[in-house]
Amino acid sequence: MATPTLGLGCLLVASPELLDPNFARTVVFILSHDGDGSFGLALNRPLDASLFDVLESPGAGAERLPVLRGGPVQPDMLQFLAHDLRTGRELLPGVSVGGDLDELLGHVRAGGAVRAYAGYAGWSGGQLEREIAEGSWIVAPARAEHIFEIPAERLWVKVLRELGGRYSWLALEGGDPESN
Repeated sequence: MATPTLGLGCLLVASPELLDPNFARTVVFILSHDGDGSFGLALNRPLDASLFDVLESPGAGAERLPVLRGGPVQPDMLQFLAHDLRTGRELLPGVSVGGDLDELLGHVRAGGAVRAYAGYAGWSGGQLEREIAEGSWIVAPARAEHIFEIPAERLWVKVLRELGGRYSWLALEGGDPESN
């Protein structure tokens, strides 16, 4: 398998050595990456809340729209990812970011998948590249199923196993093959 490159629409998988409580065993979906920095959403940090719980009068369907902790920066800001809805900006086939709230809630009411994220993860220019070089993050390809189908508690292990080889070993408890 070719090594995925850092860029728009990729995943960042926290290495087992990354112990920062904001990112331990976290998978981040990159929404923006350029010379000025990077911006992404943590996919596997559920808040046990729906949009109905965090917005005043959000509209019908909000109780079925889960909210996740997108990252430690600006936790009062919401971002939306939608599956198979032509709204906002498409990041991957079948995955768009943003859009009109009424349209997103209509998609939820019709049985479509939408996720809301409170906050985001951000890096200044060059910072993420340095963290990857230090071994804090592993870059992986993203697919819509990572965002909308795989349960949050299984995502970190699933992505590492999909990468195969030495990454599969990291998915084992502790990340050390000799401890298993």
